[in-house]
Amino acid sequence: MTIKKKTRGYQDKKVIVGLDVGTTKICVIVARVKDDNNIDILGIGKAPSFGLHRGIVVNPNKTTESIKEAIEEAELNSGVSIKSVSVGIAGHYIRCIQSSSIIGINNSDRIIQEEDIVRLIDQAKILKLPSDTTIIDVIPQEYIIDGKDGIFETPVGMFGVKLEARVNIITGLVSSIDDLSKCVTSCGVDIDDIVLEPIASSYSVLDETEKKVGVAMIDIGGGTSDIAVFKKGVLKYTAGIGIAGNLVTNDIVEALGISEEEAERIKREYGYSLVSEILNDEEITVQSIRDIPRKTSKSILARIIQARMQDIFELSAIEIQNSQIAKELHAGVVITGGGSLTKGTKELAEKILGMEVNLGIPTGLTGGMIKEVENPIFATGVGLVLHRLKSMNDVNTIKRRKKGQTLTLKGIFEKVKAWFDEL
Repeated sequence: MTIKKKTRGYQDKKVIVGLDVGTTKICVIVARVKDDNNIDILGIGKAPSFGLHRGIVVNPNKTTESIKEAIEEAELNSGVSIKSVSVGIAGHYIRCIQSSSIIGINNSDRIIQEEDIVRLIDQAKILKLPSDTTIIDVIPQEYIIDGKDGIFETPVGMFGVKLEARVNIITGLVSSIDDLSKCVTSCGVDIDDIVLEPIASSYSVLDETEKKVGVAMIDIGGGTSDIAVFKKGVLKYTAGIGIAGNLVTNDIVEALGISEEEAERIKREYGYSLVSEILNDEEITVQSIRDIPRKTSKSILARIIQARMQDIFELSAIEIQNSQIAKELHAGVVITGGGSLTKGTKELAEKILGMEVNLGIPTGLTGGMIKEVENPIFATGVGLVLHRLKSMNDVNTIKRRKKGQTLTLKGIFEKVKAWFDEL
């Protein structure tokens, strides 16, 4: 999905910017393209996020100010004037619908062209949706040519009379997407693309082998936890649940009677998601709301955290089962996002999900501020940059392919003309 509002001129074509608008933080990643497969991270911008609840804009003015602050820090950090961004979108309102489409190949040589794929996808988009819902993305699962299935790569260049596709259609609320888009463009930047955050994160924390053999990714953010299931290299299922890091912090606030800032601090410094992982159950001092020191222990804090994290993984397990390929996930589960950093989270996830669990850290970077973004909290921001790079490469590939086809046809005509000249 592309929404543009021309405001600040042009941005260097080799500069890509990812904008992760989260419930608790705004993250901006600025990168420069080196070649088709390599990018340098030029700068990072972060700001506290205000005006969102579970991924939905509830106060546009506060959200806009938060985005502005993160963009300005990224510009200062990178030395780049940001003109356009790729934006991540998530939330528990995101839905995944399975559908299919079929078209006839009507060109004279029956060779499948890029235009046929576009027509096939457009055909898949023709379905009845509620008036408040729009299509975010269409993800082909499998192509079928004249009844021959099992084609998972693009069939461009193959021969056929009838082309079918099984697809996953990702939908979201029109109002939520529009509200977020307006907040971004109000900051004076254009939107290059709007990308589903689980898809973006998968570009930075999953490799192609994992996606092929089967893997589930759980991105635990501040307001929502997003689940994405991959098999045979494509997204098979996605869902969002409205329980994430914020609720863990709120539970600590209410249980211990402390401020949100203090709750976040002790969660980071002393928190465990699994009580049995604590080796030294020592007392910790916390400041109450009235600034009176109070004693608690690591195990008490861990019990509070574990109860809510258990909810997250139990609901995630249900969504993974809903994908109908839970038994085919040979690469297990990858957890990422800020909520995955609490000690013992991996072990709790393994206990509940009954699968191997690994921590997802952004990879696939070649230069610049690599070390600074090797953290799960940057998974979506880095993923947005890598997703944009792939999209640009795909467009260039199509252009080269069309140019090659034109040159081939030109060569054929020249040979035919030469043959007639000889006669």
